[in-house]
Amino acid sequence: MSSEIPNIREIEFEQTLSTIERSLLALKERYGAVQNAEIEQENLTKHRQEIEAQWQENQLPELEQELQHINEQLQELSVTLESHLLSEPALQDLFWKGLRQGILGEAFWQIVRFGGAGLVLGWLLKSWVG
Repeated sequence: MSSEIPNIREIEFEQTLSTIERSLLALKERYGAVQNAEIEQENLTKHRQEIEAQWQENQLPELEQELQHINEQLQELSVTLESHLLSEPALQDLFWKGLRQGILGEAFWQIVRFGGAGLVLGWLLKSWVG
C-alpha cells in the first residue's frame, strides 16, 4: 500500500528538481543574452573608435550624429547588461541587503559616531569657553 502512494519526500524532491530546472533554463537564457550584449557592446565600441578617428579628420555633422547614436546604444546595452545581472528577485534582495549592510551601513554608523562626537565636543568647548 505504501508503494502505491507516492512518498511526500519524493513529491517534494520532484517539485524542487523542476524548480531548479526552470531556474537553470532562465539562467542559460540570461547568460546567452548577456554574451550577445557584450559582443554587441564590443562591436559598437570598435565602431565608435573608427568614427571618432574619422571625425578627428573631418568634423562632419553626420559623423557627430552617428557618434551620439552609438553612445546612446552603448548606454542602452549597459543598462541591459546591468538589468540582466539583477533580474532575479533573490539577486536584487541580495544586492540591496549587501548595500545596506556593507557600504551604507558602515558609512551611516561612521557618520553617527564621528558626527555625534563632534557635536558633543563642540558643546563642551562652547560651554567651557563661553
